[in-house]
Amino acid sequence: MLDHWFRARYPIALALCALITALTLPLRGWLDLANIVMLFLLVVFVAAVKLGRGPAVLAAFLSVALVDLFFVPPHLSFTVVDAQYLVTFAVMLAVGLITSHLASHIADQNEAILSKERETSMLYQLARDLGAALALEQVVDIVGRFLRALDMDSAVLIDEGGAGHEALTTHGTLAIGDKARGIALTAYRQNAVVTDAGTTFLPFAGATRVRGVLVVARTCPMLQPLVAAVAPLSGIAIERIHYAQIAQQSEFEVQSEKLRSSILSSLSHDLRTPLTSLVGLADTLVDTLSDRQASPPDNAIETAGMLRDQSLAMHRMVSNLLEMARLQSGHVMLNKHWQPLDDIVGSSVRLLDDILAARQLDIALPADLPLISIDAVLMERVLCNLLENAAKYSTAGTPIGLTARVCPPNLEVSVCNEGAGFPPDRLDQVFDPFVRGFPGPTVAGTGIGLAVCRAIVSAHGGTIAAENALGKARVRLTLPLGTPPEMEGDLS
Repeated sequence: MLDHWFRARYPIALALCALITALTLPLRGWLDLANIVMLFLLVVFVAAVKLGRGPAVLAAFLSVALVDLFFVPPHLSFTVVDAQYLVTFAVMLAVGLITSHLASHIADQNEAILSKERETSMLYQLARDLGAALALEQVVDIVGRFLRALDMDSAVLIDEGGAGHEALTTHGTLAIGDKARGIALTAYRQNAVVTDAGTTFLPFAGATRVRGVLVVARTCPMLQPLVAAVAPLSGIAIERIHYAQIAQQSEFEVQSEKLRSSILSSLSHDLRTPLTSLVGLADTLVDTLSDRQASPPDNAIETAGMLRDQSLAMHRMVSNLLEMARLQSGHVMLNKHWQPLDDIVGSSVRLLDDILAARQLDIALPADLPLISIDAVLMERVLCNLLENAAKYSTAGTPIGLTARVCPPNLEVSVCNEGAGFPPDRLDQVFDPFVRGFPGPTVAGTGIGLAVCRAIVSAHGGTIAAENALGKARVRLTLPLGTPPEMEGDLS
């Protein structure tokens, strides 16, 4: 349609000149030549405004010829008998050309302003739609519809691998071959626009990094600035969705953690009191059966001992759950004092007499270990959990080792055992709540012990890690040494 209008502009200019000639020819005897010239200049002006520069120039030359032919004597002849008419013709032509140039220039500027206004309106609508998008699929659909309205096919390659990982996933209707994917990867890595055989590759540059590449086929040079504006708008939308998803996931995790901590705290408090009574009753039953003069029933003492052992095990599990809930609440105040590590080791071993009675425990503590500032009750919990895990997950009859050494600026404590060890691909995950090294029913436990250890050690400013070395599983924790107080000497 635009092409037909472009071809019709010149015949229309000719028709306007013919029309004004037909209208003014009967008035030749009543109108001055100057007035007739003004009417023809009016036609040139109208042609410049409505038809453009080319048709206006044609109308200017044709108007001079028509005035000479029909209105300057001798009529119907291009012969000029008076030289002043030459001046009239020159001025008329000059005014016509200048008028046509100025009018067409103003018309071009007006069209450019209208075109910019349309583009701005389109980009505003696009930005509004992208701002309301809640998923990547919506962004791809909005961009695709916008470019299809401009008669362009497109595809969107979004980096879904995270920072430092190139995982461009293709979305959209445009087929992307290996060559196009390679060019898109170049545009992505260099953060630069690349053009190849009529296809443009524009990177999605977000506020922090490049988020993907927009591939546009059949890009019109006149619309190139408009297409170039689509990429940054889409990049900002993709980045906003990315961070919104992260925030939503974080909020979900926080709420889940709060709910889990609340449940742990409630259950632990509700179960601890009856379990304490159950442990006491089991101890009383064992003592009563052992002190009876008459022979107790078969296996009665053994059954009572098993009841006591299982009650103690449940008591330790519930204590761990309660400790984890308290630590995760963020309101725990450490009761730290300077004290020797061997006292904490001794009390921990005594608490686990029922578990370690049949195991060989190798303890290697140097005699010159310095005092360390710790919460004795919580650190005792750490060593109990580590020793209990070592006993449960080690091969029967093999020794359990506990060592300590000074590695400035920390004190390093290690608990090791022989057995299957930790899963190599889950060394960090074993310290997460409710995660066990080897899931299964063969070993009793809740997967909370190591999580409690990490929380307590972190509260002391230390670190804890699991490792496999020389057929042994080892948990190594470090605690800051600090500067112990000076001991007063003997003054006698």
